[in-house]
Amino acid sequence: MDIKHICFIADGYPTTDDMVFTFFRQLVCAIADTGVKCTVIVPQSVSRSFFRSKKKRPLEWIDISNKGFEIDVYQPKSISFSNRLIFGVKLGQFFWRQAVIHSFDNLKIKPCAVYGHFWHCGLVASIIGKKYHLPVFVASGESKIAVKDRYSNKMLLKYLDAVRGVICVSSKNMKESLDLNLASPNKMIVIPNAINSELFYFENKLEQRKNLGFDKNDFIIAFTGWFNERKGVLRLSEAIGRISDVKSIYIGSGELQPYGDNILFCGKLPHDQIVHYLNAADIFVLPTLAEGCCNAIIEAMACGLPIISSNLPFNDDILNTENSIRIDPKDVEAIKKAIILLKDNPDLRSKMSKAALISASNLKIEQRAKKIIEFMNLKNKSYE
Repeated sequence: MDIKHICFIADGYPTTDDMVFTFFRQLVCAIADTGVKCTVIVPQSVSRSFFRSKKKRPLEWIDISNKGFEIDVYQPKSISFSNRLIFGVKLGQFFWRQAVIHSFDNLKIKPCAVYGHFWHCGLVASIIGKKYHLPVFVASGESKIAVKDRYSNKMLLKYLDAVRGVICVSSKNMKESLDLNLASPNKMIVIPNAINSELFYFENKLEQRKNLGFDKNDFIIAFTGWFNERKGVLRLSEAIGRISDVKSIYIGSGELQPYGDNILFCGKLPHDQIVHYLNAADIFVLPTLAEGCCNAIIEAMACGLPIISSNLPFNDDILNTENSIRIDPKDVEAIKKAIILLKDNPDLRSKMSKAALISASNLKIEQRAKKIIEFMNLKNKSYE
């Protein structure tokens, strides 16, 4: 029997006031648009609301997908205690887990399947799956899988056998899941992350530069992501500082601050405005050290940008020699040389731009949702 109703468990869900986990919401909406009923359980921390003055969310509300399908969102209260231990139990995780389970217990209509967004949510989904004899699925998209830092091997062994399928965003995530003995190979599939083509698309570069007040003759480098060590924002700043006659756009925020004399923009943007800044750039550079599968890279490719990024395995499923130059993300000189190569070769940039658009056309959120549903149905039927 095909799965008609899925309960998603995750750490966050965006609202207009708090734009967190936007990529997760895009997937849920895309699955809802296939006709599958979607329920989301995302506990909210009352202690964080108190100490950080964050606006409390309603315990229950309804989100609407692009095609008008209703998504039931439940945000039960939970208490955060950082990593404080009582009798070997991490209190914050305990209360978070209990909030999810209690919320599921109170659902009037029980879903046909439970879906955990990342492995630690997959463990909680497995507890529910065993209790209600429901199929469990896990999405592995972490930059580093840390479920064994949160739960004991005894607990993982007790519950994770309920997992019927694992959707990995990259071959790297599949290998990491296998190395940690979280599931067997026959339960796994790689389905890379994808973009909403209504938010990220190709535009005329000169028009966007005119709209944004950028010079049509400048060579512009774009970066999108957290301003931190992992994403490599300062390594990029240093590389750009070694090159003359280039400008930069840094979209994001974080504890580190990009620097340089020719920064055209630096800071956060509304999600629907990022596309215009990307289209105004010539190339996209992200010297990241760790990812699951980087959405920012796919978004940049959808805008037709050649990519300079890491040569590490997490990029293997989305980048190739036609759409990118891959470098050691710790090597500032290598980043510099790759930028100069693209800056001095407009024909190469043009070829890579076309290849990037082709790659992005195969990484649309609607296609990803369909593949995930097909995989879940296939694995579910194999157990019937």
